[in-house]
Amino acid sequence: MTVPAVAAVLMTAVVPRPSARLLVTAVALLAIGSGIAGGRLLLLSRGPLVALAAEGGRARIVATVVTEPRPTQHGAWLLVRVQRVDGLTLRQRAAVRHDVAETAPALGSVVEFTATARPLQTDGFDAHLRSLHAATFLHPATPLDVIRPPPALLRSTNVVRARTSAAASRFLDGDTASLLTGLVVGDTTGLSEPAQDAMLAAGLTHLVAVSGSNVALVLAGATIAGAAARLGARGRRRVAVLAVLWFVVLVRGEPSVLRAAVMALLVLGAAATGRGADTRHTLGIAVIVLLMIDPFLAAQLGFVLSVLATGGVLVAGPSIARRLPGPRSVGVLVGATVGAQVGVAPLLVLREGGLPLGALPANLVAVPAAAVASSIGIVAALLAQVSAAAGGAVGAMAAPALAVILWSGRVFADTGALRPEHLFTPAAALFAVALLLRRRSRTVPAVAVAVVALVAVAAPWRAPPSVEALTLTALDVGQGDALLVEVPSPAGQTPARMLVDAGPDETGAVKVLRARGIRHLDVVVASHPHADHTDGLPAVLTRVTVGALLVGPRPPADLDEPAASAVATEVVAAQRGVPVIRAAAGQRFELGTATVEILGPPGDGSLGLEPNDNSLVFRVTAQDGSLLLTGDVEEAGQRRLLARPDLLRADVLKVPHHGGNTNTPGFIDAVGAHTAVIGVGTGNDYGHPHPAVLDDLVGARVLRTDIDGSVRVAVGPRR
Repeated sequence: MTVPAVAAVLMTAVVPRPSARLLVTAVALLAIGSGIAGGRLLLLSRGPLVALAAEGGRARIVATVVTEPRPTQHGAWLLVRVQRVDGLTLRQRAAVRHDVAETAPALGSVVEFTATARPLQTDGFDAHLRSLHAATFLHPATPLDVIRPPPALLRSTNVVRARTSAAASRFLDGDTASLLTGLVVGDTTGLSEPAQDAMLAAGLTHLVAVSGSNVALVLAGATIAGAAARLGARGRRRVAVLAVLWFVVLVRGEPSVLRAAVMALLVLGAAATGRGADTRHTLGIAVIVLLMIDPFLAAQLGFVLSVLATGGVLVAGPSIARRLPGPRSVGVLVGATVGAQVGVAPLLVLREGGLPLGALPANLVAVPAAAVASSIGIVAALLAQVSAAAGGAVGAMAAPALAVILWSGRVFADTGALRPEHLFTPAAALFAVALLLRRRSRTVPAVAVAVVALVAVAAPWRAPPSVEALTLTALDVGQGDALLVEVPSPAGQTPARMLVDAGPDETGAVKVLRARGIRHLDVVVASHPHADHTDGLPAVLTRVTVGALLVGPRPPADLDEPAASAVATEVVAAQRGVPVIRAAAGQRFELGTATVEILGPPGDGSLGLEPNDNSLVFRVTAQDGSLLLTGDVEEAGQRRLLARPDLLRADVLKVPHHGGNTNTPGFIDAVGAHTAVIGVGTGNDYGHPHPAVLDDLVGARVLRTDIDGSVRVAVGPRR
């Protein structure tokens, strides 16, 4: 503890006035917390692991797995508590990547392996790992050998989780089974990416993060069991405490569960001393206790949102419920749901992506369904420990409620979001005026709120911009490509639209499309199976109506290192009933009033297995101009294209490979474009676009997404 912290604590004993004592106590707690956090940060910056990351080389590591493996597109990552580094004893966390998620060591296992290390940065995903007390990222050079299995307590929870998952999958399948498992034990690893995206966009992710309602059910079950066993009040409380602690281990100590568990223990402690417990004070004390134990929780979004949502339920919920007509039970439910949204709104507005406007109606629909499904799921989980068939049969009864939750996510996923820039708009001004006039008139505020809500909710369904000429829009998706081609159609018909790639952000492209009111695409193209082009495609296929999916002439599995999202794109297309067309040089099709001709790659595989050279290359020709879209095609592919230079001429060129210096001499000159578009990320590590490429483009107007953001080029006589 620091000297200021000690001084602040001592002052609390001598300050006479209660209000001043409260202030000094708050300062003391802040000082203590700051001292603990500073000490933790100091420990993260020292030790053999940090030295290994700074100096390089390899070391023999002995560590205990302290988190469940988290699947990614490239294996899984997990956290370990390192015990020895080349024989030196320490106690420090590190992140480890495992190539195959299914074979990653279980929580609690002690593993031994040889690894290199790198330091964790202070932003991005590394910052999240640091908030979990990781100091470095270890890259195993040898397999993770399990030298000791998990202890008995963890093994028991592993068995419970496995049997619960097996029972849920007995008569349910896909996202429905994964959602039930998530509601009961917090394991959502089987939930598909499109379902996760929809739940996130609709503000429903908290439903699959085990939290206070689950802890309440565990408390109720433990109390009933204690009463059935004819235990006294003290015995029932002991059973409840043990049940809560075991449940925390079962669901892996997620931040929301820790908050709920500490609150439950405080309430049980107050009951043991014969005192009442004000839930709002209990929340405050629980937060203080947890932050004293682990100040890094303050940097974890899940913990902060859990505290804010609970505060909204406890503070705003009762007030809202009292003002609602109808049955009290309905008022309490609506009040709690609205209160939670009010609590988290300020934080979500400031975060990237903003506050989902559909979160409130989505929660009003999904929360009651989740309560029903959770109750059924807990009974199913208990039965599953004896019989998977019995547990599965009961779990199947939750299917309608689970379907409602998933339906709510899909329906309200595209209702837009409130961001800081929206707070300074005419609609926001109208809302502010309504608040000022609320005491003079009840009608004016009600009308104003209705107008603002209607404008906000209707925004995603507005008509997309009109298309009067062949148009290319390069979406700003960072270091990657997402190109929207729009073509006028005959009078009275909807313009034709083709999306070529969707960038590295899983939802970036679909958000832009929905924000522009685009709900239908005639064609979606996966130019080649690299993540910076395909990571966003599954979400597009899930949340936008698509006429057909075009991919290269051979399956992605035949190419070198296909991205998992490229494979997932075809899987999602099959699930959604979208035709998958394998395209190759020589094919053509009509897109509105334009013709799309595929120039490469050849369908005979003669360009080898390099994904970039096998990028689909298109020439889109309309009455007033043409576009050449080149994917990431490099020298070998370009040399093949130069065999027919007449087919390359175009007004607008999508520069190959983000402006990388991978062009064959004469290729850019053969195109002769007056406008060049480069999809490139700000401050990328590749040096894109290369100065030599920019020199080749002298004479053309160059538009770059890292400088210009999303760019839209219309091709015509005066454009």
